[in-house]
Amino acid sequence: MFLFPLAYLGSFFYALTQMFKKQIEGFLIFVIVGLPIYINAMSVSFMYGFGRWIPLLQSFKEVAVLSACLLVATQIKQKPVLHIIDKLIIGFFVYTLLYVIVPIGSYTIIAKLMALKNLSFFCILYFIGRLCDKDQVNINKLFSFIVTVMLVAAMVVFGERILNQHLQSFTGFSDYNFYFFNTAASGNYGLLWTFETESTAKRFGSIFANPLEFASAIVMCLAIMLALISSKNNNEINKQVQIKINSLVSIGLIASFICIVLALSRAAFISYFLVIYIFGWIIGNKKIVYFFHIVVAIIVLYVIYILEGDLYDFILNTITFQNESSLGHVLEWLDGLNAMATQPWGLGLGESGRVSMTNQNNIGGENQFIIIGVQAGVLAMALYIYIYFKLIKTGLQQLKITAGKEWKIILAIVLIKIGMFVPMFTAYVDSYMYLSYFSWYLSGYMINHIQNRQVITA
Repeated sequence: MFLFPLAYLGSFFYALTQMFKKQIEGFLIFVIVGLPIYINAMSVSFMYGFGRWIPLLQSFKEVAVLSACLLVATQIKQKPVLHIIDKLIIGFFVYTLLYVIVPIGSYTIIAKLMALKNLSFFCILYFIGRLCDKDQVNINKLFSFIVTVMLVAAMVVFGERILNQHLQSFTGFSDYNFYFFNTAASGNYGLLWTFETESTAKRFGSIFANPLEFASAIVMCLAIMLALISSKNNNEINKQVQIKINSLVSIGLIASFICIVLALSRAAFISYFLVIYIFGWIIGNKKIVYFFHIVVAIIVLYVIYILEGDLYDFILNTITFQNESSLGHVLEWLDGLNAMATQPWGLGLGESGRVSMTNQNNIGGENQFIIIGVQAGVLAMALYIYIYFKLIKTGLQQLKITAGKEWKIILAIVLIKIGMFVPMFTAYVDSYMYLSYFSWYLSGYMINHIQNRQVITA
């Protein structure tokens, strides 16, 4: 278990060393290697008796972000020309920042600042990617690292399944959560309810914080693998995309499907196939689209006429919102929507999401959009949704006129954003640090390429 804190520390100090050499890739290596294992690194350190060092270890991720910001700031050679998405994200950050000062809500300034970090931290990550030296980043190398991390996670989850034991049962996970976040163990396995289904079937989280984060990371990795295997050369802008699958991605695709099944996240499972379907449409590959239709038809017929037992009940109850989890989501949504209808300008920072969950006083906390709306009002929620879909729309437009490395980057972020949309209805996806850090960095990096090309050609 000591490998978790060692890997976390190693990736952090490697990041600082590389950034001292003015290489932004060091920060990204920390994101890819250190953040998936963050909770396990913290809980194992606590289990080994290093409790008083945990706050320092927790701060390393913010230190890495601050160092990346300083590096990017020193590399800016001329005044950036702002893209419309840049302006929207700046607007969101400034607007939510005002809620720290405005006397709305029941929390202190410190608690509001913590809530602001959870709510608007993605803006900083976006601008690290937006303003960094884009030529320093070897995107194929980083994508390959993400696939490698997923394969390591796959090996761990295979071991969990064979032994029928959660890794988190051995890492001090529950003690760490109770001590630092006042979250008591729940469920039948001494962890949290999220580690099991309503029928007590185990959900596995591998090296990640929980099965839901694991499943979302798999969807992100799938999007990246699809970008890796596809290519579009400069002289093929109007031609069909070429697909070349290497051995790493072949193994990765098989492992990703097994992992998404073992994680048992319904929203991520839907997103997994949605990403493949959208990928087929984007690259104009009718075989993928037709194959997808056939597979879906077979699955539907199998579920209706053949499948029996707990899995059938799990699927049926999910569709009809008759199980506790699905019904719980609906009740949380209604609670949050009612709060927004009563207070359209928001209840104040911290009134929904992680801060309120720690204080066991949460409102509408199982939907990313509603969490934003409850805290900062309908306007902030609408702005966030607009930014999200503006990124997708911009990416889809640019895919038609770009090629090469830039095309891969844009394809990856479009598929990631599409893949994360469904899970956002049942979780606060931006709280998944690995996913949030990399996807928002990549979003800024995409606009970095687009805006740089447009400025040059202007």
